[in-house]
Amino acid sequence: MNRLVVTFFLLSSLSGCATVRNDHITTTPVPVELGKSLAADAIKQLQTLYPPAHTKFNIGQPVPKTDSFGTSLVLQMRENGYAVQTLDPTQPAEGLSTHYTVDKPASSLFAGLYRVQLTVGKAILTRAYTAGNNTAIPAGAWAKME
Repeated sequence: MNRLVVTFFLLSSLSGCATVRNDHITTTPVPVELGKSLAADAIKQLQTLYPPAHTKFNIGQPVPKTDSFGTSLVLQMRENGYAVQTLDPTQPAEGLSTHYTVDKPASSLFAGLYRVQLTVGKAILTRAYTAGNNTAIPAGAWAKME
């Protein structure tokens, strides 16, 4: 019941932002194991929408080595058969423009709650998670907005 209330609150607060595009990419640092877990779940969703070995992604933002989610996402995408181009101003951008954000509510009331948002082309995929023992536990279904 508590999970349902938290999920409802998070999703209802996101609906007000659904029509406003935030071009300022900000990420929340996450522990390495949690970043790997979040990325693995994101890859499962991408596989349902974009076939591996037929899809090329262009990550349109820097992926620093200190970004555990971003580095895990790129590595796991490649391991699962996706072609991935990371941001390189000297190379022409090819593939589906892809951005990601991992954030969490500022309120301590929702400690341990994270949100992953993937923007692939014009589609926005979002899912909320709770963190338990550095493992991502989905707090709701994937939402897709086109």
